[in-house]
Amino acid sequence: MGQLAMAHTKQGLNDFHARVQRIKNPRNTSYYDPETDVHVPKHMARKKAATSQKETLIGKFLVSIIIGAIALLFAQVVRIRYFGLIEQSDVVLFLEIFVAFWATVMLSSVLNRRKVLERIGQVAGVALMLTAGHNLIWNWPEPMTAIYTTEYVDQVLKQTTQNSVVYRGAVFGL
Repeated sequence: MGQLAMAHTKQGLNDFHARVQRIKNPRNTSYYDPETDVHVPKHMARKKAATSQKETLIGKFLVSIIIGAIALLFAQVVRIRYFGLIEQSDVVLFLEIFVAFWATVMLSSVLNRRKVLERIGQVAGVALMLTAGHNLIWNWPEPMTAIYTTEYVDQVLKQTTQNSVVYRGAVFGL
Protein backbone atom coordinates (compact mmCIF):
# COMPACT_ATOMS: atom_id res chain seq x y z
CA MET A 1 0.00 0.00 0.00
CA GLY A 2 2.90 2.37 0.71
CA GLN A 3 4.30 1.95 -2.80
CA LEU A 4 0.91 2.52 -4.36
CA ALA A 5 0.47 5.81 -2.48
CA MET A 6 3.99 6.86 -3.53
CA ALA A 7 3.30 6.20 -7.23
CA HIS A 8 0.02 8.06 -7.06
CA THR A 9 1.72 11.11 -5.52
CA LYS A 10 4.44 11.13 -8.17
CA GLN A 11 1.83 10.90 -10.96
CA GLY A 12 -0.08 13.81 -9.42
CA LEU A 13 3.08 15.96 -9.37
CA ASN A 14 3.77 15.19 -13.04
CA ASP A 15 0.18 16.12 -13.93
CA PHE A 16 0.56 19.34 -12.04
CA HIS A 17 3.77 20.25 -13.91
CA ALA A 18 2.15 19.39 -17.25
CA ARG A 19 -0.79 21.67 -16.44
CA VAL A 20 1.58 24.48 -15.49
CA GLN A 21 3.41 24.07 -18.81
CA ARG A 22 0.14 24.22 -20.74
CA ILE A 23 -0.86 27.37 -18.86
CA LYS A 24 2.49 29.06 -19.49
CA ASN A 25 2.48 28.31 -23.22
CA PRO A 26 2.30 31.77 -24.89
CA ARG A 27 0.31 30.45 -27.86
CA ASN A 28 -2.58 29.39 -25.66
CA THR A 29 -5.26 31.94 -24.95
CA SER A 30 -6.97 29.44 -22.68
CA TYR A 31 -6.14 26.12 -21.09
CA TYR A 32 -8.18 23.02 -20.38
CA ASP A 33 -8.63 22.15 -16.74
CA PRO A 34 -9.31 18.41 -16.54
CA GLU A 35 -10.55 18.57 -12.95
CA THR A 36 -13.37 20.99 -13.72
CA ASP A 37 -13.71 19.93 -17.38
CA VAL A 38 -13.74 23.54 -18.69
CA HIS A 39 -11.52 25.78 -20.80
CA VAL A 40 -10.21 28.56 -18.57
CA PRO A 41 -9.18 31.77 -20.38
CA LYS A 42 -5.79 33.20 -19.57
CA HIS A 43 -5.49 36.83 -18.63
CA MET A 44 -3.96 38.57 -21.61
CA ALA A 45 -3.40 42.18 -22.58
CA ARG A 46 -6.06 43.57 -24.88
CA LYS A 47 -5.12 43.38 -28.50
CA LYS A 48 -5.41 46.56 -30.49
CA ALA A 49 -8.11 46.51 -33.10
CA ALA A 50 -6.57 45.62 -36.41
CA THR A 51 -7.19 48.25 -39.03
CA SER A 52 -8.33 47.01 -42.37
CA GLN A 53 -6.19 49.50 -44.24
CA LYS A 54 -3.07 51.44 -43.54
CA GLU A 55 -3.28 55.12 -44.34
CA THR A 56 -1.00 56.29 -47.10
CA LEU A 57 0.99 59.49 -46.99
CA ILE A 58 -1.13 61.02 -49.73
CA GLY A 59 -4.32 60.14 -47.84
CA LYS A 60 -2.99 61.70 -44.63
CA PHE A 61 -1.93 64.79 -46.56
CA LEU A 62 -5.34 65.16 -48.25
CA VAL A 63 -7.16 64.80 -44.93
CA SER A 64 -4.88 67.48 -43.49
CA ILE A 65 -5.63 69.80 -46.41
CA ILE A 66 -9.34 69.32 -45.74
CA ILE A 67 -8.79 70.09 -42.04
CA GLY A 68 -7.04 73.34 -42.97
CA ALA A 69 -9.78 74.29 -45.42
CA ILE A 70 -12.51 73.63 -42.86
CA ALA A 71 -10.60 75.68 -40.30
CA LEU A 72 -10.45 78.69 -42.63
CA LEU A 73 -14.12 78.26 -43.49
CA PHE A 74 -14.82 78.38 -39.75
CA ALA A 75 -12.64 81.50 -39.42
CA GLN A 76 -14.51 83.21 -42.24
CA VAL A 77 -17.86 82.39 -40.66
CA VAL A 78 -16.64 83.81 -37.35
CA ARG A 79 -15.34 86.94 -39.10
CA ILE A 80 -18.50 87.55 -41.13
CA ARG A 81 -21.30 86.29 -38.88
CA TYR A 82 -20.02 87.22 -35.41
CA PHE A 83 -17.70 90.18 -36.00
CA GLY A 84 -19.59 91.55 -39.02
CA LEU A 85 -16.35 92.29 -40.89
CA ILE A 86 -17.24 91.99 -44.57
CA GLU A 87 -14.66 94.40 -46.02
CA GLN A 88 -11.13 93.08 -46.42
CA SER A 89 -8.15 94.79 -44.78
CA ASP A 90 -4.82 93.68 -43.37
CA VAL A 91 -6.15 93.54 -39.82
CA VAL A 92 -9.17 91.49 -40.92
CA LEU A 93 -6.88 89.14 -42.86
CA PHE A 94 -4.62 88.59 -39.83
CA LEU A 95 -7.64 88.02 -37.59
CA GLU A 96 -8.99 85.48 -40.05
CA ILE A 97 -5.64 83.67 -40.30
CA PHE A 98 -5.26 83.66 -36.51
CA VAL A 99 -8.70 82.12 -36.00
CA ALA A 100 -8.01 79.64 -38.82
CA PHE A 101 -4.78 78.42 -37.25
CA TRP A 102 -6.43 78.18 -33.84
CA ALA A 103 -9.21 76.07 -35.39
CA THR A 104 -6.58 73.99 -37.22
CA VAL A 105 -4.80 73.24 -33.96
CA MET A 106 -8.07 72.25 -32.30
CA LEU A 107 -9.25 70.05 -35.19
CA SER A 108 -5.87 68.39 -35.64
CA SER A 109 -5.62 67.55 -31.95
CA VAL A 110 -9.11 66.06 -31.94
CA LEU A 111 -8.40 64.04 -35.10
CA ASN A 112 -4.83 63.16 -34.02
CA ARG A 113 -3.19 64.81 -37.03
CA ARG A 114 -0.12 66.41 -35.47
CA LYS A 115 2.85 65.16 -37.47
CA VAL A 116 5.02 67.47 -39.59
CA LEU A 117 3.63 66.36 -42.96
CA GLU A 118 0.10 66.69 -41.64
CA ARG A 119 0.83 70.20 -40.33
CA ILE A 120 2.20 71.17 -43.75
CA GLY A 121 -1.02 69.85 -45.31
CA GLN A 122 -3.10 71.90 -42.88
CA VAL A 123 -1.22 75.08 -43.80
CA ALA A 124 -1.68 74.18 -47.48
CA GLY A 125 -5.43 73.76 -46.85
CA VAL A 126 -5.63 77.20 -45.25
CA ALA A 127 -3.70 78.72 -48.16
CA LEU A 128 -5.85 76.91 -50.73
CA MET A 129 -9.02 78.12 -49.09
CA LEU A 130 -7.65 81.69 -48.88
CA THR A 131 -6.90 81.80 -52.59
CA ALA A 132 -9.67 79.66 -54.11
CA GLY A 133 -12.35 79.31 -51.44
CA HIS A 134 -14.61 81.87 -53.10
CA ASN A 135 -15.29 79.29 -55.83
CA LEU A 136 -17.51 77.46 -53.33
CA ILE A 137 -19.72 80.53 -53.31
CA TRP A 138 -19.81 80.56 -57.13
CA ASN A 139 -20.81 76.88 -57.24
CA TRP A 140 -23.40 76.97 -54.45
CA PRO A 141 -24.58 80.54 -53.80
CA GLU A 142 -27.86 79.67 -52.03
CA PRO A 143 -26.40 77.33 -49.40
CA MET A 144 -23.51 79.74 -48.86
CA THR A 145 -25.95 82.52 -47.94
CA ALA A 146 -27.03 80.30 -45.04
CA ILE A 147 -23.41 79.86 -43.94
CA TYR A 148 -22.22 83.41 -44.61
CA THR A 149 -24.49 86.40 -45.11
CA THR A 150 -26.31 87.49 -48.25
CA GLU A 151 -24.27 90.70 -48.38
CA TYR A 152 -20.98 88.79 -48.31
CA VAL A 153 -22.08 86.36 -51.02
CA ASP A 154 -23.17 89.26 -53.24
CA GLN A 155 -19.86 91.01 -52.64
CA VAL A 156 -17.86 87.89 -53.58
CA LEU A 157 -19.92 87.37 -56.73
CA LYS A 158 -19.29 91.00 -57.78
CA GLN A 159 -15.55 91.06 -57.02
CA THR A 160 -14.46 87.66 -58.36
CA THR A 161 -15.07 85.43 -61.34
CA GLN A 162 -15.93 81.76 -61.44
CA ASN A 163 -12.97 79.33 -61.40
CA SER A 164 -10.49 81.99 -60.36
CA VAL A 165 -7.76 82.49 -57.81
CA VAL A 166 -7.37 85.56 -55.63
CA TYR A 167 -3.83 86.59 -54.73
CA ARG A 168 -3.16 89.86 -52.87
CA GLY A 169 -6.45 91.31 -54.00
CA ALA A 170 -5.92 90.50 -57.68
CA VAL A 171 -8.24 88.00 -59.33
CA PHE A 172 -6.67 85.56 -61.79
CA GLY A 173 -9.01 83.45 -63.92
CA LEU A 174 -8.19 79.83 -64.58
